[in-house]
Amino acid sequence: MPQYQVDSERIQSSSAAVATSISQIRQAVGGMYTNLNALQDAWRGSAATQFTAVAEQWRAAQQQMEASLESIQRSLTQASTVYADAEIQASRLFAS
Repeated sequence: MPQYQVDSERIQSSSAAVATSISQIRQAVGGMYTNLNALQDAWRGSAATQFTAVAEQWRAAQQQMEASLESIQRSLTQASTVYADAEIQASRLFAS
């Protein structure tokens, strides 16, 4: 029989920490893109075009990473809820 021990509050706390990290990453990336967009307005030529292509590739990878973090955060929230609900339901079985 499988055995497990879970602290659903700690899982929920980790979920909140991931959500905070996502927000901080978005803010930092937004600031970076503000600077890069300003640079692109002042830079023309083949090197600038190549730079833009690389920046777009990075943006796509960053968006994928952000989506992965959001998925992790949602899964942690769901796991915390499932474990907390299971404990409540099991406790009710023994309530008199």
